[in-house]
Amino acid sequence: MSGILQPFFMYTNDGGVAGEYGLFGGGENSGGALVNTTQKYKYLSNIVSSGTVLGLARSFLAATGNSTVGIFGGGYTGFGTTYTDKYTYSGDTRVAGTVLGLARSFLAATGNSTVGIFGGGYTGTTYTDKYTYSGDTRVAGTLLGLARFGLAATGNSTVGIFGGGYSGTYSNYTDKYTYSGDTRAAGTVLGLARYSLAATGNSTVGIFGGGYTGTGTAYTDKYTYSGDTRVAGTLLGLARYSLAATGNSTVGIFGGGYTGTYSNYTDKYTYSGDTRAAGTVLSTALYSLAACSATANGL
Repeated sequence: MSGILQPFFMYTNDGGVAGEYGLFGGGENSGGALVNTTQKYKYLSNIVSSGTVLGLARSFLAATGNSTVGIFGGGYTGFGTTYTDKYTYSGDTRVAGTVLGLARSFLAATGNSTVGIFGGGYTGTTYTDKYTYSGDTRVAGTLLGLARFGLAATGNSTVGIFGGGYSGTYSNYTDKYTYSGDTRAAGTVLGLARYSLAATGNSTVGIFGGGYTGTGTAYTDKYTYSGDTRVAGTLLGLARYSLAATGNSTVGIFGGGYTGTYSNYTDKYTYSGDTRAAGTVLSTALYSLAACSATANGL
């Protein structure tokens, strides 16, 4: 998959109980192998440790969740898949979830405490899945406004923002998806058209970081949900694409990616003041991975 368009936690006392870590899962390693491994990044102590493996090794997947579970969905296994993993943070247990309605890779996901929305994907689609965590039910959601893949998503308890992607050209388009009523409208465009970017945020702002523009970039957008305003954020410490991101109410962690070589680099982005520092490296250099957390988006 490396050749496709080249590119193309929970809240706890940091002791491992549900709460204070972000979960990175899947991807492709430097040997070109698809992996099902997971890595837990503790926000307070910056400790990286191994989690329970996913049920299917794949790359270019997406992930979202609530305070109890994370859902890893879709991805590339030699072709697109509908497969989902349901990862329960407490006890690090994993089972197969309900399959998505459309097999695809290069998709994005976000959600609130009740539902996750998986949107877009390869080869360029507007399709969305609405996954309800309670009961593991899934229905088709409202279509996105632009068919694309390699997009990223984040949001708060009310709305999800799907941004960037590839639609025959690099895109700065955003969709604003309101969970209640499943309505969708165009959001404010990003400051840099790109794809294979990542996003995370808290209840107020989303940070879109990295991506591919013909080369990897360190660019970030800071998207304020109230009023749909956007400004450039603080640059990441390493220009790269096909990275993943998650966070808590205070910080976002951008991890992995591709720089001409596979990376285990992480950025720790503090939303207040828009400061950034290098985080603890992941235990394995990966790209095209996904990430989620019980406290992502301030939930």
